[in-house]
Amino acid sequence: MTTKHMRLFGIAALMLMMVGCSAAQQRGMVGSAYVSTARPAIAVEAKNMPLLTAGRGSANLTRSSMAGGLPIRVWLAVYGAGDISPMAVVAQAEVPQGWYWDGIMRRPFSVDDGVEVFDGVGYQACTYIVDSSRDPFGALVAGKTPEGRPVRWLARGFAARYNFNDDKIIMEYREPLPAEIESLSALPLGAADTLKDFEQRARETFSVGPVPADLSPLRQGYAQGVQWQYMDESFLGTVSQYDFFNDN
Repeated sequence: MTTKHMRLFGIAALMLMMVGCSAAQQRGMVGSAYVSTARPAIAVEAKNMPLLTAGRGSANLTRSSMAGGLPIRVWLAVYGAGDISPMAVVAQAEVPQGWYWDGIMRRPFSVDDGVEVFDGVGYQACTYIVDSSRDPFGALVAGKTPEGRPVRWLARGFAARYNFNDDKIIMEYREPLPAEIESLSALPLGAADTLKDFEQRARETFSVGPVPADLSPLRQGYAQGVQWQYMDESFLGTVSQYDFFNDN
């Protein structure tokens, strides 16, 4: 076999492997858990919270170098009662070929950054305040606040990269921001314990584990009620392009 034939054979074998992996991959909901059968193989859910909406969608990262923004595929599961009460979000985001998720950095003005371990994997974590303006999940509780006032949330996010940084799993737990807290950088007396208790509840909210054996009830669809135009770097994080793609 010549070198040319060997090269063609290798390319063909690689394409067959990619097709096989793609065919085997499934993503969707099994019960109240978000499930991905590959890249990574994982099941994630918020325990003891009703499922509010779930499914796939798309986002554009406008801070990338792509004109019009870089298209990102996102799978979501949002949990909560649909009012001003605790809410949890599970997401998987996938970059196109030639891009990768940057290292996970703490959010601006966040506190208590660290690493939380779920199913043996370290997730970067931090606590921050979310304002309802430009919030992808704000419409899910629209009209539930007194006099239509904007909602401010106390949130703790967890994120980890998978599949050579092509995929990212994000979990976020929220509660309405206590009235006595205006900023996390200047907490009032006694609020430090409030924050510590909140972060413990956030950590205990999520269950991360292996894919269930029975995938027959797997459901797919579009995540209704999410304001996808606001799904951007503030929730998903930033990306970069590999150098060899920049050269082309």
